Amino acid sequence: MADRFSEQFIQALETHDRKTLVAIPKSDLHNHIGRGCRKQWLSQKLNHEFADPPAKFDGLMGMQNWYVNEIRDYCREHDATDLRREGCFVEAGRNHLVRFAPGFAVEDIEECGSMKAFMDFWNAMHQKYCPDAVFEPELAFPSYGDVQAEIPLAEEYFASGFFHSIDVCCGEGYKPFEAYIPLYKIAEKNHVLKRMHVGESGTAEDVEAAVETLGLDEVHHGIHAATSPRVMKLLADRKITLNVCPTSNIMLGYANTYEDYPIKTLVENGVPVTINTDDLLVFNSTIDEEYLRLYEAGTLTAKQLDEIRLWGIGEKNGTNN
Repeated sequence: MADRFSEQFIQALETHDRKTLVAIPKSDLHNHIGRGCRKQWLSQKLNHEFADPPAKFDGLMGMQNWYVNEIRDYCREHDATDLRREGCFVEAGRNHLVRFAPGFAVEDIEECGSMKAFMDFWNAMHQKYCPDAVFEPELAFPSYGDVQAEIPLAEEYFASGFFHSIDVCCGEGYKPFEAYIPLYKIAEKNHVLKRMHVGESGTAEDVEAAVETLGLDEVHHGIHAATSPRVMKLLADRKITLNVCPTSNIMLGYANTYEDYPIKTLVENGVPVTINTDDLLVFNSTIDEEYLRLYEAGTLTAKQLDEIRLWGIGEKNGTNN
């Protein structure tokens, strides 16, 4: 499997050529809109030097506390135009994403006043900064939320046709998977991809249970599926993609190092994966850097990484060059 950029991509990894890596088509399918821009870009726009993140966070809550104290609160006070979200689209253009799936929350829609105003605003951002990318917005619900209260919102927002996928995020284990069935039924009725954050802090068995209970098409994170040959076979047989985020997982303590990152085990067992940034503004690793980090660590070969790139951009059979 290859496209007309494969040779360049492989050579760029082998020669550590960041400029070429940035210019080659890629995807980012696991990306939270409010945290998806580069810190350097935001610093320049606001004329403010934001702190570098620590090498390791104390889990999700530690990360959230750092983000609130070091970035979010400053931006809320000094950024009337919400550059954090705009910068997510700027980065999609800069890094030549051909598939781009930023995750939005219900609050993002409500801030715009109506679904139409929300769609018009973000479609304009897409056209302004990354018109060549296939824009696949995702609607995410918090795992701790009131599902019954969210049902009418899900009905309205998915019926608009704007969203490409559903996600449940913000921590695992708050509710049994069955609690989210009404949201996923609405998503299924509206023909959107069914995704969920699971198997990051949770187990391989959690991944299996979420897939079986909610009929997931893809999994955000899912790295602990690598501990179970049975679950990996299920994912491989059904071609359920795991949208993994190496730097995020390592900095949050859910994986140890790039060298032993579970993507190697997943790939060797035939599980489809994509490589993504998660929260670029927090973890400070762009999509080109994510590929390069895994190559430099010897986790995967340049050819294996190119095959992941191709899967992510949708050229799964090598025919759409």
